[in-house]
Amino acid sequence: MSTTNTESQGTSQEATSTATEEFKAPATQAELNEIVEKRLARERNKYSDYNDLKAKAAQFDQTEEEKKTELEKLTGKASKAEARAIAAEQALLRSEVAREKGVPVKLLTGSTKEELEAAADELIAFRGEQKSEEEAPGASSSALRDSGNPLPLNGDPLENALRSRLNIR
Repeated sequence: MSTTNTESQGTSQEATSTATEEFKAPATQAELNEIVEKRLARERNKYSDYNDLKAKAAQFDQTEEEKKTELEKLTGKASKAEARAIAAEQALLRSEVAREKGVPVKLLTGSTKEELEAAADELIAFRGEQKSEEEAPGASSSALRDSGNPLPLNGDPLENALRSRLNIR
């Protein structure tokens, strides 16, 4: 092992000495300028295709932006369609519950079938309470209809007919 290390050290020392021997300081300004020009030429060659790569990168970025825009458009359309579908399902559910329970659709609140049915039951209970409070004892709506005289359907005559039937003056 020690012989390999010595051999590798000898090789690196030879390379260093060769590089040192090859280098000679420029004697004139023209020689220095030539060395600098060669070095600049090597660097320019490294980046000679920079403008091509820059144009390709710009084109790629533009294509990606167009794809992103299309994706955003499609995402927007999908979300709008989903919102319309949810609204349609809600409207259908509301109308079904309203039809089953016999209450106006506008008065139902809630988003699930259970919530809508509970709201409809509350409306039915409220409507039942109001009917019992409005009806006077002994005077039912059928008794007013069956008396033989039809009730007038406009303003004061209706009120007058009700007052006379209920003996209110």
